[in-house]
Amino acid sequence: MAVIVIITAFVLLWWYGAFIPGWVDWKESRTDIGTGYAVVKDRSLTLYEDDKCEKIFWKSPKDLFVQDILIKDIDMDGKEELIMLVWKHGSFGEHMPFWVKKNDKALKQHIFIYRFDENREDRLRPVWMSSQIDYEIASIASGAKERIIVTDLNGVSNQWMWRDFGLKMAGRSDSCDISLLCAGDNLIHLSLINKTKDLNELYDDIRDDIKLSDIAVLNQETILVDDNGAVSDYPKFGTPITVGEAIVNAGFDVINLANNHALDKGEYGIDTTLEFFESKGIECIGASKCGDYSEKASDRIRYIEKDGIKVAFLGFTYGTNGQPQLEGCPHTIETFDDEKRIIRQLDHARKRADVVVVYAHWGDEYETTVNEQQRKYAGLFCEHGVDIVVGTHPHVIQEYELIKNNDHQTLVFYSLGNLISGQTKSGTKIGGLAKINVHKDADGQITIKDYELKEVKAVR
Repeated sequence: MAVIVIITAFVLLWWYGAFIPGWVDWKESRTDIGTGYAVVKDRSLTLYEDDKCEKIFWKSPKDLFVQDILIKDIDMDGKEELIMLVWKHGSFGEHMPFWVKKNDKALKQHIFIYRFDENREDRLRPVWMSSQIDYEIASIASGAKERIIVTDLNGVSNQWMWRDFGLKMAGRSDSCDISLLCAGDNLIHLSLINKTKDLNELYDDIRDDIKLSDIAVLNQETILVDDNGAVSDYPKFGTPITVGEAIVNAGFDVINLANNHALDKGEYGIDTTLEFFESKGIECIGASKCGDYSEKASDRIRYIEKDGIKVAFLGFTYGTNGQPQLEGCPHTIETFDDEKRIIRQLDHARKRADVVVVYAHWGDEYETTVNEQQRKYAGLFCEHGVDIVVGTHPHVIQEYELIKNNDHQTLVFYSLGNLISGQTKSGTKIGGLAKINVHKDADGQITIKDYELKEVKAVR
């Protein structure tokens, strides 16, 4: 009987958390949840519906040991969620992976996420119930841009963010910096090609700037062709693919194709250009091959991660010089026509990247004054979390500024003018390179540290 009593007592103590590691820092907190409070005390969580903490509407189960909580809009749907760091028995929840035949009884850490839902009796809707965590978590904290900072027993902190469905690690929680270089219109007239023996020379003046940047972006104004018979000049450009080789050799990482000349050679031109750059490992934005067409707006976003900072790139144009979108592929070229689609893309990018960069082909040609369309869409981009907007199309340099929406700031270069061109009109012979340094704090907060517009000679 004594042995049975001892064993029973041991099992009960184990089941009710007596043998949870001694290093655990059991938090006590009182957090505002609108009209009431979430109170963590004695390893349990109680949710009160009034500010006097008298009316309880939910209490954590006795076999759930609450280490800490956060109230945060983790999935960026505009509503706050309850995030709990808990200890519980069993490596998995009620719905185990199909390859697991039987749950164990191990006492492990998990992160649970609930959405507040007035339509449910318990007022909480389970959103994500993690399986056991692979390492022991000392603490969780709120980070920037709807992220949480998870610190392990060794003091190593990582950022976790919501991606599609569930929390995913988004890199170390360290401060880091990257530099971006953004170039304007690469407008290749045949006069440039005819007088240039080595096309690589077209980019000699900016080669060092590209080399010193972490990511370099270019607006390829003229479409590439691999058939000499398709080579042509204004008004419907067809640029020899050897120019593409020179662009690759210069060191550009991202090419924007959302511009008014993108459909000058129809499906052939788009396919040729995309296939060429993709074969060289260079990302293209603002366009897709008709054969790869998808209605999913998120398919057009390209991501590059450098030194712990993930950057999303998107491109849009005001139009395509009257050339219709390819049959059956209404968004071969991304335009400003479908504002809801633009917003879906921006919101998708914002949830998955530290920095969002948009190339916007807009404005009035040869005008140094910013027009209403540019102001409107700059405001829209800022409202939906874009960090940097790079304008192209006017072929002359326009102003640049920081604009603000609530607590978010967006750096807007309304027009960088021409990078390379055979144009001779006033203002078209000088272009600009946008040079931007981005800093990420340990909590994930992004800051544009400094920026400048460096003037370059557009006519080589």
